[in-house]
Amino acid sequence: MRKWAYIIGWSLAASSGLAWAAIDLGDFDEYVMRDMDDANKDLGPALGAGNFEAALADAEALQTGLNWTEDYFVRKGGVDDAVVLARQGKDSLATVFAAISRKDLDVASAAAREVGKNCTSCHDLYKPLK
Repeated sequence: MRKWAYIIGWSLAASSGLAWAAIDLGDFDEYVMRDMDDANKDLGPALGAGNFEAALADAEALQTGLNWTEDYFVRKGGVDDAVVLARQGKDSLATVFAAISRKDLDVASAAAREVGKNCTSCHDLYKPLK
């Protein structure tokens, strides 16, 4: 199945320029992304409920995932935009952490939305179709 996704990816890359298809993501750890996705989905509601403990745990899970993602794409090479996106996500998370420590829901929530937009931007470029 992965072989077909890769072949289809190359075909799409040729016709639409999708960046993810130009590299082999067969060694990418999908469990890291699942953990990040779960944390990303929970972060906003946790902040909305004023549950700083849960929000902090979600932000830590996202930070772990973004660190892994940045390292992965640095090692992969040739995908500077993915590295930049990971670093931008980490910058937004730094704002989330600082706002949580001040118990500033508005700033934390806005930064959490930026993290989500950042994830979406990377997925638009690199998430293989299934």
